Amino acid sequence: MTGKEHLTDWEQDWLEGKISSQEAKEKAKNDLQFESLDKFVSKAKQLNIPDGISKAEAWSKLESRISKTYSPKVISISRRNWVIGIAASFILAIGAFFILKQNTNQITIETSLAEVRTVELPDGSAVYLNAESSVSFPEKGWATARKVILTGEAFFEVKRGSSFTVETTNGLVQVLGTSFNVRSRANLLQVACKTGKVRVATQDESNEQYLTAGMAVNVENGLVSEILETRVDRIDSWRNGQYDYESIPLEQVLNEIKRLYKVEIEHDFSSSELTSPITTTFSSLKDAAQTIAVQKGRGFEVNEEENTAVFKVK
Repeated sequence: MTGKEHLTDWEQDWLEGKISSQEAKEKAKNDLQFESLDKFVSKAKQLNIPDGISKAEAWSKLESRISKTYSPKVISISRRNWVIGIAASFILAIGAFFILKQNTNQITIETSLAEVRTVELPDGSAVYLNAESSVSFPEKGWATARKVILTGEAFFEVKRGSSFTVETTNGLVQVLGTSFNVRSRANLLQVACKTGKVRVATQDESNEQYLTAGMAVNVENGLVSEILETRVDRIDSWRNGQYDYESIPLEQVLNEIKRLYKVEIEHDFSSSELTSPITTTFSSLKDAAQTIAVQKGRGFEVNEEENTAVFKVK
């Protein structure tokens, strides 16, 4: 955070509790600026930081995490609103992040609709979260127990070290050091290996498969499929806005489109059509709608201003 959108020294000192409210008021440019922050700081002072972490370190961690968030759009806002937002973020981060970490030693990062985010794990491994997904991991004891809990979809670049486990509601993925993609939606887990070697197993570990580069596997209803071949260069193409779905039920593809483009979809597909698998590749909402319409013999209409897509019989 630089330039006019950076907190002044007195604002940061006040948020960290280094100066009193009276001192802050004297340094503020006007009463409105002071009053806007006062109620946030009052609550921030009531929060506890875990032993061994200073408020300055807490602030540093917050700024670091904010800087790692990817957002496809940049929106200019006034300084007053920005400062209030940072104050609120500071309170939420201290309260939700540090207190939660103190109690459960778990950190959870989430993405919303149409959002992609990069998360750096304690060992330097990277997690690239797709839209409407989340990843949770312990910060303490990470060197001896590298484990994350994933909901949704993510691509992982894992540093070599002790065993690394990705846990989902549909199954487990274990590696030592590799890169791979995991998608866990509804009752289907899909794993594709880009480099290295990956072990994929059911939750009870009664079924398993080992993957190397260019291999993929599905886990559904407690069963691990036979190994499938996949193009290595397409495994994480979604990170660049190119989406590939192979033999996926139409309903799941429609749900993915909703997540990726934050759009409402109207259709007249039958139940059998929704459960039938399709294979499609697209890089935009219009492209996605067109490929599905052609395969299913439908007409389509996309209204990007209203964020809607409609499929209907021609």
